[in-house]
Amino acid sequence: MVTQAEQGILAGRRHTVLIAMVAEFIASAEPVGSHQVASRRNLGIKAAMVRNMLAELEEAGYLQQPHTSAGRIPTDKAFRYYVDHLAASARIGFEDRTQIELHYSERVRNLDAMMRDTPRLLALLTGQAAIVMAPRLESVELERVNFVRLRPREILAVFVPRTGVVRNQLVRTERDYGQEELDRMARYLNEALRGSTLDEARRWIEDELRMERARYDRFVREALMLGEGALGRDAPAEMYVEGSAQALEQPEFSDPEKVRELMRALDDKTALLDLLERAVREQELTVSIGSENYDPHLADFAVVAAPYAGGSKPLGGLAVVGPVRMDYERVIPLVEYTARTLSRIFEH
Repeated sequence: MVTQAEQGILAGRRHTVLIAMVAEFIASAEPVGSHQVASRRNLGIKAAMVRNMLAELEEAGYLQQPHTSAGRIPTDKAFRYYVDHLAASARIGFEDRTQIELHYSERVRNLDAMMRDTPRLLALLTGQAAIVMAPRLESVELERVNFVRLRPREILAVFVPRTGVVRNQLVRTERDYGQEELDRMARYLNEALRGSTLDEARRWIEDELRMERARYDRFVREALMLGEGALGRDAPAEMYVEGSAQALEQPEFSDPEKVRELMRALDDKTALLDLLERAVREQELTVSIGSENYDPHLADFAVVAAPYAGGSKPLGGLAVVGPVRMDYERVIPLVEYTARTLSRIFEH
């Protein structure tokens, strides 16, 4: 958030110079000097004036100088300003939009394969690592639930979502049920829960079990208790990661320690899952830059994350992970458009 004092610093030409400085650093991956900014960005300002403005911007915390004789590089604060003032309003190009549309038009029949291919597509388009959180079964509408007797007092609950992957849950019961009883219980629950998500089903069953009438109807109560046992705890989100090789082609990863940090973040996934879940909760695209990331493994990286939904129900999220010197003007609209395309598919 830019303070009132900083607005004075960034007014007029200083704003233009800072935006040009960040754009030049993104393009070159090298410290940028005043002559370079003045000559390549057609600012209409002499290099001497640019030099003075760069010094003021450095004093305000937007730039830093790795060596006294070198040019300057943007700080996380400068990248945040750049994203908020320029890249956030970027629009996807015609070729990128067409490629995304063609990619999904061929894959909508196999949703599981589509989710696995999504990070591969984003990695190819952005040249960065990409990660996708598949829809949690808890958030997807149920088509039906089936109960299958495996052996005495052991039942397999089969959850069939309208979209996504079937989930199985082993349930152990206090008494033995025949398959005919289990089929009747499944029919009762399916009639009551048709079109509900697993979360909604869980809340409904809990409410029903608290109702007095359920205590005196043995069949209803046992069906509800079986449903409660089958629902169990939330399953961890399925995560798909692609593009590590593309990301390592960036100049930043000539440093072996940076490579190790990226690999740790992609392998662990915990911090990335937190960022994706935040985007899903807030239902908006989020850009987390360097020191803004809570996890120290991501302190040198930027994450552009966006949620996707099925109608009004949040389902999951996707993200691109790369160096802070990321081409936000290209990456942000790619992530946003891919998420919107997934949302359209899940509406049907």
